[in-house]
Amino acid sequence: MIDPRQEVVLIRNKERGGFDDKTAQVLAYHEAGNVINVTLGSRNGGRSYRYAATNVVVLGNPEVIAIHRADAVQIRGETIQGVTEILRFPGGRESWFRVFYSSESGDGYTTCPETQLRVTRKPEEVQAAEAVLDYWRDLAANLALNDFVRREYSNFKDIPADSALRFLLEGRPPMSVDPAAPVLEPFSSNISQRDALDMALGNRISVIDGPPGTGKTQTIVNLIANLVSVQGKTVGVASLNNAAVENVRDKLIDHGLGHIVADLGRQEKRDEFFLRQGERNSDLDAWLRGPVPEEISDEDLESSARQLRTLQETSRQLALWQQELDAFQLERDHFLLSVDRADLPELEGLSRLQTSGQVLRFLAETVSAPPAPGRLGKFIRRLRLRLRYGRLSQLDLGDSNTVLSLHKAFYDLKVAELEKQVEKASGLLASSEYARVQTEYCSSSKRRLEGLLRRRYMAMPRRIYAKETYNKQFADFTADYPVLLSTCHSLRRNVPRGQLLDYLIIDEASQVDLLVAGLALSCAKNVVIVGDLKQLQHIATPIRAAKTPPVPHFDYKRHSILSAVIAAYGQSLPRTMLREHYRCDPAIIDFCNKKFYDGQLIPVPPAGPRHHPALVVVRTTAGNHMRAHSSGGRTNQREAEVIAQEVLRDFCQDVRRENIGVISPYRRQVDKITDALLERIQTDDAMINDIQADTVHKFQGREKEVVIMSTVVDETAEGHRGIQFVDDPNLVNVAVSRATKRFVLVTNYDMVPESRHLRDLVLFIRYSNPGEGVVESTVVSVFDLLYREYSAVLQPLADRLKKDSAFASENIIHTVLSEILTEAPFTDLALAPQVLLKSLLRATTALTPEHISYINNGATFDFVIYNRITRQAVLAVEVDGFEFHENNAVQRMRDAHKNAICSAHGLPLLRLATTGSSEEARIRQALSHALDN
Repeated sequence: MIDPRQEVVLIRNKERGGFDDKTAQVLAYHEAGNVINVTLGSRNGGRSYRYAATNVVVLGNPEVIAIHRADAVQIRGETIQGVTEILRFPGGRESWFRVFYSSESGDGYTTCPETQLRVTRKPEEVQAAEAVLDYWRDLAANLALNDFVRREYSNFKDIPADSALRFLLEGRPPMSVDPAAPVLEPFSSNISQRDALDMALGNRISVIDGPPGTGKTQTIVNLIANLVSVQGKTVGVASLNNAAVENVRDKLIDHGLGHIVADLGRQEKRDEFFLRQGERNSDLDAWLRGPVPEEISDEDLESSARQLRTLQETSRQLALWQQELDAFQLERDHFLLSVDRADLPELEGLSRLQTSGQVLRFLAETVSAPPAPGRLGKFIRRLRLRLRYGRLSQLDLGDSNTVLSLHKAFYDLKVAELEKQVEKASGLLASSEYARVQTEYCSSSKRRLEGLLRRRYMAMPRRIYAKETYNKQFADFTADYPVLLSTCHSLRRNVPRGQLLDYLIIDEASQVDLLVAGLALSCAKNVVIVGDLKQLQHIATPIRAAKTPPVPHFDYKRHSILSAVIAAYGQSLPRTMLREHYRCDPAIIDFCNKKFYDGQLIPVPPAGPRHHPALVVVRTTAGNHMRAHSSGGRTNQREAEVIAQEVLRDFCQDVRRENIGVISPYRRQVDKITDALLERIQTDDAMINDIQADTVHKFQGREKEVVIMSTVVDETAEGHRGIQFVDDPNLVNVAVSRATKRFVLVTNYDMVPESRHLRDLVLFIRYSNPGEGVVESTVVSVFDLLYREYSAVLQPLADRLKKDSAFASENIIHTVLSEILTEAPFTDLALAPQVLLKSLLRATTALTPEHISYINNGATFDFVIYNRITRQAVLAVEVDGFEFHENNAVQRMRDAHKNAICSAHGLPLLRLATTGSSEEARIRQALSHALDN
């Protein structure tokens, strides 16, 4: 046989002229002068023919023609699908081309002269999209033979032209579209949710960031209502698992929209859907016979929406003020515990200090300002201060207690100001009947929604669809059931080839890997991706693949569909974060907010009474109780017993057992806890069986009034090896945010000091409960709110003093420190200037009378760097000018005092000389060391 990749054998066609490719039939050939003997046939035998040499052409030495899979190949005007290779066989008069292809019926090739071949190079963006699909197809081909995704990708040849998948993979900029007006909010909404709604309706690709408890399912339901009723669109709702999709289904049913939904998810739900069509049709007809809602005009709807938006802005501001008030009250409690109020002097002479801002300006103009030059300068300054603030004659501004008294005045005034703002906003909302306005607007939107759906279904006959054939009536089916619920895996099988849904909503998108997302994205024109990068991420199936990702943001191992879209579009991505948080007690979500969401969440205070304490840490007795199992996993019997015997007794007495959840990172520990709970059933608590115990991963998307977490790990070497898994920031975020009223952390006696995020959680819990438990440190929590506002007041002073060399160096270091703290390893740290030693350090027997005198006489640190989550100081920084420090004996003595005081309190102190070099490197090294200890 002739190898088709090495030679072409052409024989003249006597009837129509020209040459035919006979390579596949040629068993052998040989030349004999002007004659060529050719044996034609098959492997079973053949027959020899004599041809004049002019009637046979044999071509060899082929060249490979570079081709991209996205290129369009045509022979004699007919498109060849599945082209895998093109070879060019050069000839005397003309060259011939052989095109190899792969199809469902098998592999083959076609041969033609160069005049009959046309290769159209597709645009670069199309080639880029095909390259990504090739990479994903290669990955899928390496999955298990029975894997569903592998089977789907084996038949995934081309990206549908108008699909969201093509739009994404070609890297087209997010296109804005004009949403139909007015936008409806039939189900309660807020500012963030409305903004997300507008963004989703106005763009082909958009992202909704849905942190815990911010109402993302409610947002999805409002979005579906608009798409189906106002715009007449078809919508697919998909996720990695059925649970997220079922949440949306249940919400739609609760809101009376179950008749628009086709549940095509797991098999039993699918079977149930097709079986209950008759019942649904009867219910739908009964609904249509009901009272017709009163019509409402577009103008009235939009007017109500504007009125509601104004009140929602007031409500949001009220929540922000309440959040700030809670934070200041807590910080004031810590301040009052740290000082001896009997030692604080009265400020009676400062009659004009009427606001918290005036207190800070007074501090900036006295304590933090440089000395006035000369006697005249001092007189002018004192007169100006007297006119602005009152009599100073009774105050010693060099005394630390005077400064602390001013700090107390700041807290008292600030709390009073915030209480007044909260009261005023609450009164405004009450007098404006905010609840009534919101209810009426939702009711108006529902009437419009119901009216549009009535018109839709009144004009449509009732049908019963068969699950085997519904996709052949897909236009009718989706008109009847415009919302399809499915997993990302199976959506492609539920939408027939050649058809596209108008919209796809992917929920819990941080857990959806790129392979299954690609299948779902090929089924719709537009996509709304809903998820949270701060919660648990997808776990990529280990796949051995020959190809590397064509672009980094479509790397299967690194990215979920959520992170991929964010990486692909960056700042140009239409993206909205849901900020209002409703689930957790404000004290609980405050940790997640500060730690993981950069303070962007707005906790909405609960209507009922709050549980105190909302955050609890329970540590086991001293010792290492963790056990690592040879077959995998870790357990801690002592923590399981503490939960069953102590935590339930001490912190869950007033909670129904079905409202309690117990979680752990380890499945084996969940089993151990379950066993400990079962022992309680046999003794004194039969209802304990209603408590749900599961892994943190399984609890994502769920909530309980009380959540108890067992960390398992201890201080052994094996325990330290488990820290990376247990201390994962996404896992910690999910664990804490499952609790609505109380979160209890059960951990080892040392409270996981080798961790980072759990350690922050432990310290945050201790900060949240001032005066409770044992305080072991001699370093007080940094008063973050006071110094944050004080820093803003000091900035104008710093700007005025830039030319003064004594302060220019501090400004430079302040700038350097601020920039370094924006870098990834240090983003949990914050900077406070001019921190009073007496406000930060407790008295200790290690200090001499000289040290105590130095502290009491207004000594300050130039800067203190602290953990903004826990308020724990990690590093003090001093800027030492040569003239003021090394060349000044008095200042050198003060520096020695400060060094000794920091050493006695275990607070690292970094001194930066203005004549030094490599200061940035020294700062980074000191910060890294502080974080590790």
